[in-house]
Amino acid sequence: MEKYITFIKNAWENFIYDDIINEQVRNEILESWIRCKKYNVNPMGGKGKNKHSNIKELIDKNRELIKIAKPVMESVYKIVEGSSFAMILADKDGYILEVIGDEDIMDRVNELNFLKGELWSEKEVGTNAIGTALYLKKPIQTIGAEHFGISQHSWTCSASPIYDEDKEIIGCINMSGNYYDAHSHTLGIVTSAAESIQKQFALSRSYNLLNITFNSISDGMIVIDSDSNIKRINGRALEVLNLTLDDVMNLEIKNLITNIDFKALLKGDKKEIYNIESDFKIKNDKIKCIVNAVPMNVNNKNIGMVITFKETKHIHKLVSKLAGFKASYTFDDIITENKNMKNMIVLAKKSAKSDCNVLIEGESGTGKELLAQSIHNYSDRRNKPFVAVNCASIPRELVESELFGYEKGAFTGAAKEGHAGKFELADGGTIFLDEIGELPLDMQSKLLRVLDNGKIIRVGGTFEKQLDVRVIGATNRILKKEVNRKNFRNDLYYRLSVMNIKTIPLRQRKEDIGLLVNYFTKKLSIKKGTEVKKINKDYVEKLKDNYWEGNVRELRNVVERDFYLSEKNILVSYEVENTCKKEEKTFENVVAIKTLEKEAIEKAIIQSNGNMVQAANLLQIGRSTLYRKVKKYNIAYKI
Repeated sequence: MEKYITFIKNAWENFIYDDIINEQVRNEILESWIRCKKYNVNPMGGKGKNKHSNIKELIDKNRELIKIAKPVMESVYKIVEGSSFAMILADKDGYILEVIGDEDIMDRVNELNFLKGELWSEKEVGTNAIGTALYLKKPIQTIGAEHFGISQHSWTCSASPIYDEDKEIIGCINMSGNYYDAHSHTLGIVTSAAESIQKQFALSRSYNLLNITFNSISDGMIVIDSDSNIKRINGRALEVLNLTLDDVMNLEIKNLITNIDFKALLKGDKKEIYNIESDFKIKNDKIKCIVNAVPMNVNNKNIGMVITFKETKHIHKLVSKLAGFKASYTFDDIITENKNMKNMIVLAKKSAKSDCNVLIEGESGTGKELLAQSIHNYSDRRNKPFVAVNCASIPRELVESELFGYEKGAFTGAAKEGHAGKFELADGGTIFLDEIGELPLDMQSKLLRVLDNGKIIRVGGTFEKQLDVRVIGATNRILKKEVNRKNFRNDLYYRLSVMNIKTIPLRQRKEDIGLLVNYFTKKLSIKKGTEVKKINKDYVEKLKDNYWEGNVRELRNVVERDFYLSEKNILVSYEVENTCKKEEKTFENVVAIKTLEKEAIEKAIIQSNGNMVQAANLLQIGRSTLYRKVKKYNIAYKI
């Protein structure tokens, strides 16, 4: 990414100052730059301008789009919350309608005039994701100096137009953040969000324009009269609530849903409500649903109400799709000729066909997540979510809410409507708990309870929700030793390791090194768009002499380095590691920096009694950086 940032910055400067066109710049950006010069856009600018003369009128004109788009924006934002990204909605002309983002990014958003009513067309501010996507009528991502205005050079933006059912553009959704966080997946998330908004928009229009056959919609529907009596209910509603028609006709709506004041809605005190999370209380059970309630108004009088709802788990499936909760790898992606590896794959396939918990143990870089994804895709859950969680990267105080979610008002700073945890998002599928050996002991006991009965309770909640989730754990620690050291619960270990799979270090399968080198070389050649590089005849033999502490991950990095350093079409070895080893022998009294860093981290954690926030402050580094280095050096931080 740094190489590309430098390239595009140089190309931009040559174009702006010397009118030099670099044809290696992708066509969409280059053509946009040329248009911007014709528009006389100031390249030293790049901030929003020409605020709409009547923002209230602008919002009213796009009220339906905002109402539909905002819940989708909020769902996506919950997934990326804390990663310094902002979600932005614009109308068909490029006027900003809605902005959602982290506090730190919102300060930068304000500096660029990414504000309601500001115009972000290409003609006004130059090449930018919103304006250029609207001009091209297709999704686009802009990174760094691809933006025409210099004020945006520290940004990456991904935008997708939103169409109505007549294929006319009605708006644009955008995700913006720091340019060094640029990722192709971001554009995919935004495109999926735009598609979701389009579907919801089309459905909304259909509700307004057509008298849809009552039982043809996928949502549950209940119609009540002005006295709150249930008059009609569709088949989907009966299915979700697990009731018969006779059951429902003897129930009152206020006893089914308690957190909505239907009387106030019918009186006209409130117009309508959308996307309210509610519990349908059915006998001794609760069914979480997202509810809409719209009064039926005839001659300025409410004669009843239409209540539509869908199970929360269906919303979670949409969130999972937008967030990329999907397993990409299969057993076919595991490259090996090693007998022990093939035996491991046979065991993993048998594990996949069961529904048992699986524990994968092995060194870093041996493909534990690849194996977990393969197990998921080989199982009957292959079409359901695969949610991966790195237990070592979650701050200790947030582990429970991250895994099990929280109810509204559960703690200071909690989202007012509550938040679903990773287990809920994985319902029906698989949750992959990577670095499970790093879980605090108190969370281990709570996880054990979930494994025993399949139920979770959100933080601040009292209701147990039954889930259907398969758990795959992974660790680079030897958990049996951690059990003996009292760092890991013995009962949890045995509950997890119903199926125990141990990955094989690369040094014990060196016959696979040649296969892996060929595979990585082909992938890199395809990525670069060049002929596949030939491999020097002694290259693989040199690699086989290495200990490969970082296993396949380290091998991939070495091959990638050598690929780009080899100027000819032959892959040759560069003696970087060997040179370092010689230098270490020459200067035996010099302590390696990584050794000093590891010791400093260990001392800080001990002095802070395991409080990672205090330890990070002592070391004068960020908390996320501290967690990353703890993982890198395999440091135990439980005190």
